[in-house]
Amino acid sequence: MKEKTKNVFKIIKRLRYFLIFGIILLSINAYAWFVYITKVDTSITARVRSWNVMFQAHDTNIVSEVIFSVGDIYPGMTDFSDFATIINNGETVGNLSFTIKEVQIFENVYSEEDYTTEELVDMLANDYPFKIDVGLTNNTISPGRTEYFNVDITWPYESGDDELDTYWGNVAYTYANATNSRTSISITAEIRVSQIEP
Repeated sequence: MKEKTKNVFKIIKRLRYFLIFGIILLSINAYAWFVYITKVDTSITARVRSWNVMFQAHDTNIVSEVIFSVGDIYPGMTDFSDFATIINNGETVGNLSFTIKEVQIFENVYSEEDYTTEELVDMLANDYPFKIDVGLTNNTISPGRTEYFNVDITWPYESGDDELDTYWGNVAYTYANATNSRTSISITAEIRVSQIEP
């Protein structure tokens, strides 16, 4: 009988260990389940900022490409000025940039296939007696703001180089008579706006 009692105590002792182990295991599982449920129930709320930038040229909405055309050009001409408007109706600041796709000066045509935008801008500003300035009013556009892409052409009567003025004046006259074209200079540009990385 002593032997039987010892065996019963051994069984009870083992059951007690199993019971304690079971309670610990149940507690860990219950805690893990509670944490899992808490994570699932957590929600994230986000608001997406609006992006709404418009381009306009000559009172017309454009996609992004604009063509500026100049008729008669001669020494002492009235300064020419034209622009495209960039309007940010959104809530996000944007980066502004442009590419000159093509420039036609009389019979000469220069395109982005042969020249970079920087080379074309430099050529327009420095290689002729008339000066063509092309550029943006700002490199960024803030929400609620308007910026401009400008084209300005000046050809003073006395540019300081009579020989060059005479040469290009004759080229302009010959081109106008030979082609009956009303366009002496044409600039095609593409304006781009991209979101600033946060």
